[in-house]
Amino acid sequence: MKTISIAKEFTWSMAHMLANHSGKCRNIHGHTYKMQVEIERTSGTLINDPGTTNHGMILEFYDLNKIIVDAIVEPLDHAFLYWVGSTDELEHEVATLLRKHDRKVVDISYRPTTENLVLDFLEQINKNLSSYEIKVKELKLWESPTSFARVKAD
Repeated sequence: MKTISIAKEFTWSMAHMLANHSGKCRNIHGHTYKMQVEIERTSGTLINDPGTTNHGMILEFYDLNKIIVDAIVEPLDHAFLYWVGSTDELEHEVATLLRKHDRKVVDISYRPTTENLVLDFLEQINKNLSSYEIKVKELKLWESPTSFARVKAD
């Protein structure tokens, strides 16, 4: 059986630090993240509803863009990603100081590695797409032009 998918790419800038990292990443630093979202209909087919906007599509690219921007890009763009369970006291102090000065801080419950981020994003995006009968087929997250994590749906 043939299945068809579509993909869209997104970029944003975000800062973080990696507690207990043995190298430079233990310092506050940022990346311009790029994420590619590949989706497919749960039925594996296109929308078959003649006379409607989405006929012959998986999902309108505009709608996919809005879903991803609202759920991932806008909340994270130019934010400091704060691991609330960090074992590094400095990370807690940094988040407190940034908040004191009304800076954008986003709390997460896991160490902000690219691998953990892509798994979290997969869950968030699938939750937002489920009402459209769509799921993520593959999600790639680059933290640099040459380094990325990828998760493929089951």
